[in-house]
Amino acid sequence: MITSFRRTLLIFLPALFLAPSLGAQVGISTFYNSNDATVSLDNGAREEYPIPYGSGAEVALNYWFRLPKNRVEFLPTVYYAQTTADGPRWREYGFQFKTNVYVFDLATDCDCPTFGKQGPRLDKGFFIQLAPGVARHSLPGLSLQVESSPSTTFSLGAGVGIDFGLSNLVTLTPLLSLRHHFGDFNGDVTFTDDNGVSPGSIETRLTTYQVGLQATFRFDKRRY
Repeated sequence: MITSFRRTLLIFLPALFLAPSLGAQVGISTFYNSNDATVSLDNGAREEYPIPYGSGAEVALNYWFRLPKNRVEFLPTVYYAQTTADGPRWREYGFQFKTNVYVFDLATDCDCPTFGKQGPRLDKGFFIQLAPGVARHSLPGLSLQVESSPSTTFSLGAGVGIDFGLSNLVTLTPLLSLRHHFGDFNGDVTFTDDNGVSPGSIETRLTTYQVGLQATFRFDKRRY
């Protein structure tokens, strides 16, 4: 786990050092992930079984830009997630194109985020988020007669959040979201019953429920 997070930091840190010189806005997020993973067996009577995909942590880095006349903001995001509970260490690397729609402040044309929008006001800081994406899952062999290989899946996320502008430089954003993966998230799967017989076609699904906090840093002082 430590080695994986070191690799992730090696990817994320250069962007943070470059951001001030580029006049950019970047954000770092951390999440607690609660995962719901199942395998469906089509053996005449469709059956579902849970897969031991435990809870875990996620770290993400995003870049920010927005529409010029409306508060629709875009945050291309890369992330790394790993389970931390007892059992198999499931790992996920992904990209999401997050879009925040500030439904109570949609007509604002200020070319700035919530920093200058004065404190924890619901009308200025609340947003709804949509996040299509793609993820790479790296999974070990599992118990319960299931074996899997790495795979790539498309995903769709949704959530809500509210910005708290601490200063012109820093905004904190609590987030509640979920991410659902379409298709088999654990690649080529072999599942056999207690007699060693494959029960038929197999589909695996993963839905992740997230509670997180994002810290956003604005380096373009000309627009404060």
